[in-house]
Amino acid sequence: MEILRETVPGALVRVVTEHKVIVDRFVALNESTTPHRLCLANFSQWQLTHVRELRVLNGPQEPVTTARPHAGALGRMAHLQQTWSSRLASPAADLAIVGTLAWLREELGAFLCAEGEDPDRTTKLAYDLAKASAKHKPYRVDVGHGSLADVILPKDTKVSTWFTRLYPSSRLEDQLPLPKDLTAVVLDGSSAIKHLAEIEAPVVICILDRSVADEVAAELIVQLRNTRGEPVATREDLGWSQPAGIEALAFTVAL
Repeated sequence: MEILRETVPGALVRVVTEHKVIVDRFVALNESTTPHRLCLANFSQWQLTHVRELRVLNGPQEPVTTARPHAGALGRMAHLQQTWSSRLASPAADLAIVGTLAWLREELGAFLCAEGEDPDRTTKLAYDLAKASAKHKPYRVDVGHGSLADVILPKDTKVSTWFTRLYPSSRLEDQLPLPKDLTAVVLDGSSAIKHLAEIEAPVVICILDRSVADEVAAELIVQLRNTRGEPVATREDLGWSQPAGIEALAFTVAL
């Protein structure tokens, strides 16, 4: 209410509801109805009781409405439940992934479920929660499963909120230098890792494919560690232990 009362008509806003994430022009706040209604430019009105978060946007963006993404099991593992609506309304958008775009988009469609979680029980729980919170027809939300894309939300031309930029490794030279607001960059594969020396970000994660005979990328990383790096213990310093079958090497270098 406080934000809306101070928002001028025509301002671009991002609205997060129970079902949608909307980017549109603000028209008016109708306080003569009960509950109060938010009026947007594209002939839509929303009861404020269904609005979970709202932000006024400064940058240019076309009005668009998309379904509200659900982080699912991975979101619960990362403890995102309480802040998810806020993250959707005001995304940090500070992650980049560099790799082969066709492969990345295919892998981002993978669905995740925590080990030992019962999909049937989880789906029923989602239905019961939705039914209890909705005054209209009950809807179903699968909180047990969520795709990787639902968690990292890659940027696209027709999305209302996003967290992650995707860059093709084959044409990364055209994108350099990367935006200064990035706090983490993932380099997926040898063709992306060859640009390691040109990436300036607080955290850079390189993913090596050990099934490939070419060791150039691995040698580049080891050389950087040996010449400029200071070792970091993943378990003690990062609080993370790699899964079985995964090797991990961490170190810091001065930018």
